[in-house]
Amino acid sequence: MITVVATLFSSHGAGEGQAFLVAIFDYPLVLLLQALPGGGHILYNSTVAYVWFFSVAGTVLYAVVGYCAGISLRAVAIFIRRWFEKHGAI
Repeated sequence: MITVVATLFSSHGAGEGQAFLVAIFDYPLVLLLQALPGGGHILYNSTVAYVWFFSVAGTVLYAVVGYCAGISLRAVAIFIRRWFEKHGAI
């Protein structure tokens, strides 16, 4: 998140560096904007709206991804612990 948001703010939404990072990390948000009415305006015409949208929505996106990853890892850890308890290894 730091690399994308810092690059986005420092480049003011212009240039190849931020475009490359957005293409890699925030592609789901690009698809969302293309599907929404008025999203093309944010993507192609309004630099300020572009920077703010990707900064805020990108942070929310990765918060949700991190939460889901944490829940998944916790479920795997609980499964492994119960398996070892059942088989007498722990």
